[in-house]
Amino acid sequence: MHPHTVLLARTKFAYGIGQVAETIKGTGFDIFLFFYFTQVLGLSGTLAGVAVMIALIFDAVTDPLAGYVSDHWRSRHGRRHPFMVVAALPLAVAWFALFMPPQSLSQTGLFLWLAGFAILVRGTMTLYYVPYLALGAELTRDYQERTSVAAWRGVCGVMAAALVAVVGLSLFFPDSAEFENGLLNPAGYPKVALAGAIIMALAILLSAWGTRDRIALLPQASESLARAPVREDLAAAWGNTSFRSLFLGTMLVAISIGIVQTLNMHLNVYFWQLSSSSIAFLAVGLLVGWPVGIMLAAPLHKRFDKKRTIIVAALIGPIAGNIAVVSRLAGIFPEQGSALFVPLIFCVLFISGVAAGLAMISGASMMADVTQEHQFRTGRSQEGFLFSAVAFTGKLAAAVGYLVAGVGLDLIAFPVQAEPSQVTLAEVTRLALLNLSACLFGFASVCAYFFYGIDRARQEHTAQAIAARDAVSSQVAP
Repeated sequence: MHPHTVLLARTKFAYGIGQVAETIKGTGFDIFLFFYFTQVLGLSGTLAGVAVMIALIFDAVTDPLAGYVSDHWRSRHGRRHPFMVVAALPLAVAWFALFMPPQSLSQTGLFLWLAGFAILVRGTMTLYYVPYLALGAELTRDYQERTSVAAWRGVCGVMAAALVAVVGLSLFFPDSAEFENGLLNPAGYPKVALAGAIIMALAILLSAWGTRDRIALLPQASESLARAPVREDLAAAWGNTSFRSLFLGTMLVAISIGIVQTLNMHLNVYFWQLSSSSIAFLAVGLLVGWPVGIMLAAPLHKRFDKKRTIIVAALIGPIAGNIAVVSRLAGIFPEQGSALFVPLIFCVLFISGVAAGLAMISGASMMADVTQEHQFRTGRSQEGFLFSAVAFTGKLAAAVGYLVAGVGLDLIAFPVQAEPSQVTLAEVTRLALLNLSACLFGFASVCAYFFYGIDRARQEHTAQAIAARDAVSSQVAP
């Protein structure tokens, strides 16, 4: 028996709230972790980049394994929910410990602590998040309803990002006379770590509990799936042109995002010389843009289809995200202290957020359509494996982005544990140029997306064919 086409709002909300856990982890890594270990604790950029890269590579390798195991899992609680529940407590503990290194650790000690606990955080998150993503693809087969499911997940993710970026920055890292920027105060990091650990665990358990009534309606592991070797799964997936398109597009975007996110807080503190309260305010621009992009996804998918939508988003995102930096380097951006300084940065971040939200929902909905086509071609329901395969390349590429950014900070000799007033104009200019290198990878992703081949008509035809085949199978079965 298969899930109903139209889902209740409470089911979509329960599913969506599960995104809170991954977003807190991701946003926490992007905003706090790299900056904390380099600028507050004094770990070199290269060692920090290598540590995060090691954790990401481990994560990328375990993603397909988690997808493969959950696809094959048999229990009265279904294929996905057991993994979601089991991951909650270990993830919370590992996340808190990550931000609690003992005092006076050497460079080697800090490196090992960062790499070790980052691996534990990402490993336990993989145990939860890969089955969670697969669950979202299984909830419905409807072309438009899949966009709605992804939108609920996106909205909940935005709320979590706002909680971290706005509330976290303002509450735990206030500006003070002692520190030019509150993010340089080490006292705030244990507090933000504890809050994140509690919220992540609660979000996971609430999502699993709120979707438990769908377990009986979800696909179960089949005998043909159990007999299929991994190499056959890989060959079947790679033979799908649309899968390859998303695979390569995700990889290129991930490299771009890895560079930008690693350097983002450095740019805010040293290039723009913003206070922690201003950084929190500007984060609102990005976060307000996300739900706008999410809400635009459904009408744009109806009018222009998913492929065109993600291509436009992939073009707008890098331009909007860097136009203010380029303008300031060119000497045409308003001076700091001008009435237009912060509002203009807010506007470009808003546009970047719209593009990011639109791309995220489009990509998730497109991947759900790919899993359906894969099921039709192979006769096997492998949402976990396919979602994890795309996550694999994304995380592997993100590791490259973190490494490029970390090594780049050392190559440009950017100072560590420095107040903003101590950094020279030449040093912040080199920092900005390093950040701009990410645009090349973002634009290249557009070329990959051009090869995606599933439109509305093809998806609906595939869904009808699967339903007809299942109906025949149910009549033949004793």
